[in-house]
Amino acid sequence: MKIIFPIIFIILVLFLQIGILPHLAILGAFPNLILISVLSLVILRGWKKNLGWIVAAGLFFDFYSSRNILGISILIILVISIIVQFLSQKFFKKTDNLSIFLVFLAGLIIYEIVYLSFPTSLIRIIYDLIFVLPIFHILKFYVGKIAQIQGQKEIF
Repeated sequence: MKIIFPIIFIILVLFLQIGILPHLAILGAFPNLILISVLSLVILRGWKKNLGWIVAAGLFFDFYSSRNILGISILIILVISIIVQFLSQKFFKKTDNLSIFLVFLAGLIIYEIVYLSFPTSLIRIIYDLIFVLPIFHILKFYVGKIAQIQGQKEIF
């Protein structure tokens, strides 16, 4: 179970991100499930424990987009992850869905500002926010199950 769920989840997210969501674009904007998944893991476990996922997501963005310099997306996602973790620990109650929503909103706004994609930013942020809570709660359930199996205290 420990390795099967991440593999299935990654395949599903990549399939949706590359194969289906671009066809459901509204004015050229479609959700970024990979970023939402990484930020969910950062809120649940912290950025240090998810550094591998951050690097993998950054490399995916660098390879998938022709305008990025190799490695720049890793740095951007890392900085956003640190900010999101700081916000979720210092300013918001972690157990409240509204707080989770606001933390994601802040992270998504920072991401859009950094990538300077203003014509579609608002649409993309709204589209992303539709997927935030379902993906977060799926990953929260999985992280909780893994913590129980390993005998660790749940983080969230």
